[in-house]
Amino acid sequence: MIKNSILVSVGGGIGAILRYGLNQWIPYAVIPWTTLLINVIGSFVLAFLTFSLFQDTRYSKLKLFVGTGLCGGFTTMSTFALETVKLLNTYPAAALLYTMLTLFIGVGMSFAGMAAASQWSRRREVLK
Repeated sequence: MIKNSILVSVGGGIGAILRYGLNQWIPYAVIPWTTLLINVIGSFVLAFLTFSLFQDTRYSKLKLFVGTGLCGGFTTMSTFALETVKLLNTYPAAALLYTMLTLFIGVGMSFAGMAAASQWSRRREVLK
């Protein structure tokens, strides 16, 4: 239990540092593109890993470190929600656009991650 908690904590810390770094690197605009980008990347990565490596119990520690920790620390629902509320007060149309883009692109990237995992798994089978 403690080893698993450490894996999740270290992964979460790395994910949070990566998110912070991207927020420093990409300038803020009316629509918070950085948060959108972060959540879209996280959607793809988590779906890809879930439909490929994480189905194998041999990767349970990696699932904790990368899936729960790193992706959990990297992606951010709370920031998305807060930014949406802030936008609603000043730019309601931008808030709607931001919400729709996050939803549709995020879910689309999850499907893309699943499809990429399927392709990757088929290629691995061919190479065996």
